[in-house]
Amino acid sequence: MDKRTKHLLITALSCFSIIACKKESIKSVPTTDSTSIRTEALKADSAIINPTDTLINLVGKSVIGTHLLSQSKLAPRLKTLLGTDYDQMVKYWNTETPFEKEGDILHASGCKQHDCNTYSYDLFIDLKNNKINVYKFSESKLNIFAEGNFRIVLKDSLLRDLNIKKDDAKIE
Repeated sequence: MDKRTKHLLITALSCFSIIACKKESIKSVPTTDSTSIRTEALKADSAIINPTDTLINLVGKSVIGTHLLSQSKLAPRLKTLLGTDYDQMVKYWNTETPFEKEGDILHASGCKQHDCNTYSYDLFIDLKNNKINVYKFSESKLNIFAEGNFRIVLKDSLLRDLNIKKDDAKIE
């Protein structure tokens, strides 16, 4: 064998050994990192696991603007809570107030455009207990939807506003 052939043979063997080593190292690296999967899952479910992480940022924002009724982590909970009334709430949540926070309670309201006396909704989220209540005013009736049968205790301005709505709708 001449010197050039020997040199090519050594180079080819070196390349094959490098490629073989790289393939082995790729096989030994896990395809997923279980820690990052857990972290991402917690981030995605933070509204359900710990609502104060994400829901507190809703203060001053609108339900429609934040897509809370359609694309949030709370939407499935609202669908479960309201059942067949959910679609009507989404349909008639046109005119709205932004979220406000009083104590550990987030509140927003929405109603049918140009007809708030017929259909209006009040959404209450208890941040401390991670529970949702929806008050539906329709045609002089009040229906209260309480997640897990947990009634959020309203006080101060939230209670005053609710009582004014009840008086306006002639509900005792």
